[in-house]
Amino acid sequence: MQSEAIVSSKGQVTLPAAMRAKLGIGPGSHIQFVLRGKELVIKPELPMSAYRGILKGYDLGDIEPEKEPDREFE
Repeated sequence: MQSEAIVSSKGQVTLPAAMRAKLGIGPGSHIQFVLRGKELVIKPELPMSAYRGILKGYDLGDIEPEKEPDREFE
């Protein structure tokens, strides 16, 4: 997929709708700009919800922290 855009006098560029849709970029989305030599790479930042369930099915052992003993208050 390839597209062209014109940079405004304020340095703004409109991302093509088809590319926004394919990458899941919508209003309020965060994106990263990465310089690779003389290329500019635009990458969407994934929301935390994208990581939900990523470790499902893995044996993580006993990662539950030990509970503190109950404290007594005077």
